[in-house]
Amino acid sequence: MKTVLFGPGKVRSLSVYLEYFFLRFPGTLDPEESWELECLDTYDRLWTRRNQLWVRRSGRTCLVSPPSLFSENDDLKASFGFQAPLTLGKVTAKVRSLAFATDRSVLQGQLVKVRGRSYLVLRGKDDALLKAVENALLADGLEPVVPGSLRMVADRAPAFEGPKAFSTPLGSDSAASFLIERVADELRVGRQYERGIAEDIDTECLHQYRVHVRRARSLVSLGLQWQTLPEWARLKTVLKALQQTTNELRDLDVLLLDFPELANLLPWDEGERLSGWENLLRLRRTAQWRRIRKGMSSEANRFVWAEIPALLSDLSGLGVPWSVSDLATSAFGRSARKLRRSLKGLGPQSPDGALHEVRIRTKELRYALDGLGFLGPPAVTKTLSAALRQTQEGLGLFQDRSVLLDRLKAEREAFRSGKVGADALSFGILLGALAAEHRAQKHRALADCQKLQSRSFLKALKTLDPQPQEADDEPRD
Repeated sequence: MKTVLFGPGKVRSLSVYLEYFFLRFPGTLDPEESWELECLDTYDRLWTRRNQLWVRRSGRTCLVSPPSLFSENDDLKASFGFQAPLTLGKVTAKVRSLAFATDRSVLQGQLVKVRGRSYLVLRGKDDALLKAVENALLADGLEPVVPGSLRMVADRAPAFEGPKAFSTPLGSDSAASFLIERVADELRVGRQYERGIAEDIDTECLHQYRVHVRRARSLVSLGLQWQTLPEWARLKTVLKALQQTTNELRDLDVLLLDFPELANLLPWDEGERLSGWENLLRLRRTAQWRRIRKGMSSEANRFVWAEIPALLSDLSGLGVPWSVSDLATSAFGRSARKLRRSLKGLGPQSPDGALHEVRIRTKELRYALDGLGFLGPPAVTKTLSAALRQTQEGLGLFQDRSVLLDRLKAEREAFRSGKVGADALSFGILLGALAAEHRAQKHRALADCQKLQSRSFLKALKTLDPQPQEADDEPRD
C-alpha cells in the first residue's frame, strides 16, 4: 500500500481547503479527534534513526512514520526483542480521518495537526486514484512531504547519537585517517551504552557496547602500517581489556536468556527442578553487573577512555603512509589467507576448536568486506559476502552451544557439592540433552562450511588474494 504526504504549502487551512476539494473528488471528512500519544523507542533510538516511531494510544501500540499515524506494525514484542521500550515523551495530535471512494477502491487519509503544523496523509492500493488526487493537490499548491520527516516529540529519554554516516573514500585517501575516524566513531557510539548498562535497562545495551568495541578492535587490527609501534600495541591491549572485562556478565546474560529454552528441553516437570540454579545464576549476574557498574564509574575507566583518543592522535602521524587501497589489499589478503588456512583439513572428526577458528576467520573477512568491499571486484565481494552470511549463523549457533556446554561442565561441581539448591539429576538430564543437540549442530555447521570449501567460493577467495597460501608466514592471532 502506497502512502503520500503533503504540507499546506500555499494553502493556509487544510481543513477548509479539503471541504472544497471534496467537490471535485467526493469523499468524507470526519470530525476532529484529539489523540494523546506516548512515543516509544529503544535506548539507542533504533526506530528514530529510521525516521519511524512507536506510539501508544488507548492501550494500543503501533509503529508509524510521522507525520503519518497509520499503523505499519503492531508486534511490539517481536520488534523490540530483548530491548526495553523507553518513553521518549508524550504529544497530543489532532486527527481527522478522511476517505475518497470509487467503485473499485477506497483511498484512506488523515489530516494530522501536531507540534503546530498540519499534514495530509493519503494511502491506498488504487494507483490511478491516488495519482489523480495527488496531482490535483499538488496543482492546487500543497507541498510534498518526505515520510518520517517530522520529529514528533521532544526526546526526554537519555540522549543517544547514532553512528556517523561516512562518505565512500577514494582509494588514494589516507588509510590512517580512514581507520582513526571509524575507530573513534565506533567507540563514541559504544560508550553511550555505558549509561544503559549502569541503569540495567536491558541486556541489549551490554551486547551493543561489546559489538562496537569489537568492531573498533577489528578496524585497529587492520592497521599493519603501525605494526612496529608501541602505540598500536597499547591501543590493541586497551580495547581487548575493555571487552574482556564484560565477558562474564555477557555469558550470564546469555545463559539466563536461554534458561526457559533449556528448561523446556527436559521432560515432565524436570525443568522446574532447576529453579534453584536459575536463582543462583541471577545472584551471580547481579554481582557481576554491580562490578561492571562500579568499574565504569571509576577513575581507571575514565583514564582509559581519555587514553584512547590520545593513542589515536599519536598514530595519525606515525607509521608507513598507506593509502586506503593499500589497506584494502592488506586486509583482503590477510583475512583470505587465514580463512583458507582454517578451512584446510576441516572434516567430520575436527575438534570443536577448528570450527570456532573458521567462525573467527569468516567474521574477520566479513568485517573487511563490509568496510572496504567497495575497493574489491564487485562480483567477487558479492559471492564471498553471500556465502559468509549463509554460514555464520550455523557456526554461531554451534559456538554458543559449545560455550554453554563448557560452562555447564564447570557448574557440575556446584551441583555435586549440593550448594545450588536444585536437582542434580535434572541437571544431568539437561547435560545429556545438550550434548546430543551439540552433536547435531556440529553436523549442520560442518555442512555449512562445505559452502566455504566449494570451488566457486575458493575461486573468489583466490581472486581476492592471488598469493599462494604458503606465502603467509604471519603469526596466528
